[in-house]
Amino acid sequence: MQSTHSKTKITVKELLSVIPDDKISSLAANTQVDYCTKVLYGRSVFYMILYSLLESDRTSLRTMEDIFNSIKFKFLFHLDQDKTVRYSSISERLSVMEVSFFEQLFDHFYTQLSRLYSQKELDDYHLVRVDSSMVAETSAKLVQGMNFKHKNNGKKHVKFTVGFDGLLPCSAEIFLQQSEFNECLTIPQVIKNHAQSHKNGLYVFDRGVNKRSVFEDFQNNDIEFVTRLNPRVAYHSVKILEQSDRAIGNLRLKKDEIVHLYCYTNNRKTKQLTTDTFRLITTENTDGDTLLFLTNLKDLDVYTITEFYRKRWDIEVFFRFIKQELNFSHFMSTNENGIKIILYMTLILSMLLLIYKRLNKIGYKTAKRRFGIELDELIISMIVQFCGGDPSLVFR
Repeated sequence: MQSTHSKTKITVKELLSVIPDDKISSLAANTQVDYCTKVLYGRSVFYMILYSLLESDRTSLRTMEDIFNSIKFKFLFHLDQDKTVRYSSISERLSVMEVSFFEQLFDHFYTQLSRLYSQKELDDYHLVRVDSSMVAETSAKLVQGMNFKHKNNGKKHVKFTVGFDGLLPCSAEIFLQQSEFNECLTIPQVIKNHAQSHKNGLYVFDRGVNKRSVFEDFQNNDIEFVTRLNPRVAYHSVKILEQSDRAIGNLRLKKDEIVHLYCYTNNRKTKQLTTDTFRLITTENTDGDTLLFLTNLKDLDVYTITEFYRKRWDIEVFFRFIKQELNFSHFMSTNENGIKIILYMTLILSMLLLIYKRLNKIGYKTAKRRFGIELDELIISMIVQFCGGDPSLVFR
């Protein structure tokens, strides 16, 4: 597929061709996702969920049942017209399917769709925004999940921690244990897993991650990061790089320095300095509030570093997109296996829509609507051609 420096628009047909059937079959064989099944094969479930997420504003297992059993769906994806399923069978299948099949599909889509961008764009987007979002469900439905201690509303929560590179979601994990409520555990785990296969990543995250041991671990593993700190942080200044009152964007720089951070010992009764040094940038906004930025990038200018953090907001926009447009605030499966599958499928559809939106220069809602319309037109064209007609007489 062409990159964006030579391509200005893209069609649904081109996007769906990113992963041909032989690739899906290969992944299915490698992951053994079709072991002991007679109807709901990996390929069928992949297309069923993708189509359901696109077609319905509030996808459910019953929606998937109706879509799978429809003539249009079976024709589009070359499925046996005599095979039918019930929603209970879909639920049971999601609970036991091999998740690695969907994870590898997600990785493949990310790799292939990234090629739609020029190398310059890819270099500009090595900044990975990492954050978490919570989705709640009643305790009676959700087998595992976290409880908010200050809320007794009978609901459990699942945490989704996602890496977003400014173009596409590039990594994701779910967390269900109460101990994983702490961002100091989940965000670093996602970052380190991503960094193992992406050596040039720069990670930006908010101040929910505040453990000094996390920062030192990143430093020891050559993981570059930018974050914010509480203005009351205790530290020891080693070297002042700049002290001024000059403007940097919509902030004013107060101090740029190299520091050791104070951290508590295990008994939390005494404090000691971190072994490593970090760069601490003190700024002030137009309201007079102090904003501290922490990083292990010691060669870049102050403005660039604060701009890196400002771009963290992109992931908040992405979360809003998948919750409002792709039904991600609602569970279609209530066990860990099924939740993971739906997560990967939602992220795959989000990538298709984000590319479609970006290259066709339209908004989120318009992208989803036009994607669906164009898919229907593609189906009609295929049916006309299958029946011996000429689609060009309808679609000019």
